[in-house]
Amino acid sequence: MNVRCGTDLVYIPRIAESIGRSPDAFLKKCYTEAERGYALSFNSDSRRNEVLAGRFAAKEAVSKALGTGILTGGISLLDMEILPGANGVPEVTLHGKAKEAADRLGVVSASVSITHEKDYAQAFCVLLCDEED
Repeated sequence: MNVRCGTDLVYIPRIAESIGRSPDAFLKKCYTEAERGYALSFNSDSRRNEVLAGRFAAKEAVSKALGTGILTGGISLLDMEILPGANGVPEVTLHGKAKEAADRLGVVSASVSITHEKDYAQAFCVLLCDEED
């Protein structure tokens, strides 16, 4: 077994600014339809921005744990979906090239944790793999 991890920190006002410049384009480029629906279910702009920043950080953390980063090897932000599971705990689902990268690593379990504090959202990802590097 092998454990891989990744982390990322996002400045929430940067996400809010990107949304403000081009809401539809930014949201569709970075978030799946289900993620957009989840974030848009919040009535407060500040809470929506916090949720979206947390998901962005989580996707970056997952890509780092995979060892690819974003836009490397064809992996896009849409290849990773972060939605609340049981009790609101974030769960990651991989699609496309991210799923292919995970399969090559023998990923058997993926865990994501997201936190927010003032202007920052941080995420951490741990992958349990049945293959050695």
